[in-house]
Amino acid sequence: MALYPISTKSPCLAYHRWDGVLRPYNQWLVKPPRIYDESLSSLNHFFYDPGADKLVGYAVFSTNAWPGWAVWRYEWEAVSGAFLNRGQANIFAIAWANHAGTGSYGAIYTTWKSGYVISQVKSSNLSHAAGMWEIDPWSWNPQRIFNFAVVNRENKIIAGVGSWFLETWDISGTPFLKGQLRLPQPLGYLAYEDRKHCWVITQKGLIAKANYQIPRWEMLSSVQNPSSDAVNYLCAFDTKRKCLAVFRQRPDGPDGACQCQLEFYYPLYRVAGLTTPVPVSRMRAGDRVRFVSHLYGDTGEGVASYLMYGEILEPASGKLLTPISGAELNGGATFRYRAIAAGMDTLKVSATITDGEGA
Repeated sequence: MALYPISTKSPCLAYHRWDGVLRPYNQWLVKPPRIYDESLSSLNHFFYDPGADKLVGYAVFSTNAWPGWAVWRYEWEAVSGAFLNRGQANIFAIAWANHAGTGSYGAIYTTWKSGYVISQVKSSNLSHAAGMWEIDPWSWNPQRIFNFAVVNRENKIIAGVGSWFLETWDISGTPFLKGQLRLPQPLGYLAYEDRKHCWVITQKGLIAKANYQIPRWEMLSSVQNPSSDAVNYLCAFDTKRKCLAVFRQRPDGPDGACQCQLEFYYPLYRVAGLTTPVPVSRMRAGDRVRFVSHLYGDTGEGVASYLMYGEILEPASGKLLTPISGAELNGGATFRYRAIAAGMDTLKVSATITDGEGA
């Protein structure tokens, strides 16, 4: 599996231009040649909101106006990263909520800076309301504190990071540790993809995909053109379009302009092979026989969206009814063959991969 860069939106934030009035807060912001009266300090939360079909971020700013800081909720268009809206956010979203992200049922979940609970929260303000789901890892044995967590309520699994390990916990009964994976570098952010997979991005721009149910790593890659001046990287997975969004935080430019950017990547499977076609119905003269062949990737996963071609090699006694078949979600393609008479035929199956490499 690899990551294909789709597009980049740079800058993805626009600062407010200084009005010329000098105020007693953060005067370095407007010291020439700087011309903006605010600057991003940190992006604390970054996630895809399935209900709104938007990318959402909660940011802390240094400002030249009272009280010298501000908290904003940002929205970006999920496909292009185009700026949609900026609204003032409650300090609660920064002071208490830790790192929010998408999870099962399209809901948003977060860990907390004070306490150990993992909670479902509202996307609009990251607050937890009565009746919303939550769990307390402090009650487990052994106790756990997670800074980041993805929630799979369907399969009753929590995948969380407290320090250097991505841990998978089964919460179907008494919670127990199923396994753990060592992180390659300090974590930047953790993003939910589906009931099996999550994405990890490190503070230096390494990107990894994990099957957290097993658990096992399935891919290790990097952002395109990692920049040495990057402050941090955060990631969110667009569950509708199946692509990864990365927020790259970079220092302001000489004039104070924002240089942060949104990057979009599409996961591409690396095709490793094609299985020998296997009959899945009885084989007798006069019957229509179905054969199935699977296209698989370098981590054993089925690879979809490719055409597979079948042919009966000479000498042929039967007839192939399906010379072309598309690989389904599990990588399997079905070929129908009519066995005209008793005998032996050879079915050859092949696929042409996008980059020209055949399988």
